[in-house]
Amino acid sequence: MPRITILTHADCDGICAGSIALSMYSSARVFFTKPVSLLNDLENTTADMIVITDIALNRRDAHNIMREMERKKSILYFDHHPLPTGVSEAEVRSVVEKYVHKENVSASELIYREYSTEIPKERIWNAIYGAIGDYSDNTPFVKERLHNWDKISLYFEVSALIMGIKTESFGSYDSKRRIVKTMASGDNPTDIMGLVKAASEAVNREFDLYEMIKRMAKKTGKIGYVKQIHGFGFRGSSALFAATVTDAPIGICIDIKNNKIDVTIRTRDYKYKLNKIAEKAAESVNGSGGGLPSAAGARIPKGTLDRFIKKMNSLL
Repeated sequence: MPRITILTHADCDGICAGSIALSMYSSARVFFTKPVSLLNDLENTTADMIVITDIALNRRDAHNIMREMERKKSILYFDHHPLPTGVSEAEVRSVVEKYVHKENVSASELIYREYSTEIPKERIWNAIYGAIGDYSDNTPFVKERLHNWDKISLYFEVSALIMGIKTESFGSYDSKRRIVKTMASGDNPTDIMGLVKAASEAVNREFDLYEMIKRMAKKTGKIGYVKQIHGFGFRGSSALFAATVTDAPIGICIDIKNNKIDVTIRTRDYKYKLNKIAEKAAESVNGSGGGLPSAAGARIPKGTLDRFIKKMNSLL
């Protein structure tokens, strides 16, 4: 039996896409990665086949990643993020066995549509959950299928998943791996003991977080920012709240660890393309950035934050 590894993102869309992949390849091992870690994770994966879902290519590592992909026996790659500057779909397609890529569509929808005739039809729920969690539930495919079920129930499942994984109880990779396996088996997020309670706690914490960020956030140019907010799962909310309370179009949450700085970026004004701004600003300080137009991130060296923010403002 071939050894199969699934590499997916640890957010709602990644979890749901990973569960669909595991429905198709039930013997696979599931690991979570992110754009800045993908090259290293590929180099250290010895599986016969690798399924990648919901992981963007970052510009700094893109060509090294593609060279590593070409060295592997079999890679199936499902993603919806914009490709970095200088990389074409044809280039990616030439180094993998299968490449399914489309922007403005969730990774969960992409992989479900690929395998819909080979997995239980109820896995459409997982595709819908991922699409809702990715704010991509307005595609024709998802909108048509939302008519088949009670929409409120589906949104409740998504809310339980998104908020639950923000807590310490379900924030670890082991806990998220358990969620992937549960959903791949046909159960829903709310069937996981303790997840709904954890989600409720997260909602209350998010209201408290808003009040805290009102006191902590600062503004420079068009960017509202906040530093060192406890709780990895709340960085996206923290970035958005930083923009909200400072009346800035862009908000960032800054987390400093050892010799690196992780920056989470959100916007209230969708005319800005955050993925391109993050990419260029991070490159200017020898870092790496990217993501989606409305939700992006960067990893930059310690000591470069002021220059990074200055570059972001100049790009804005």
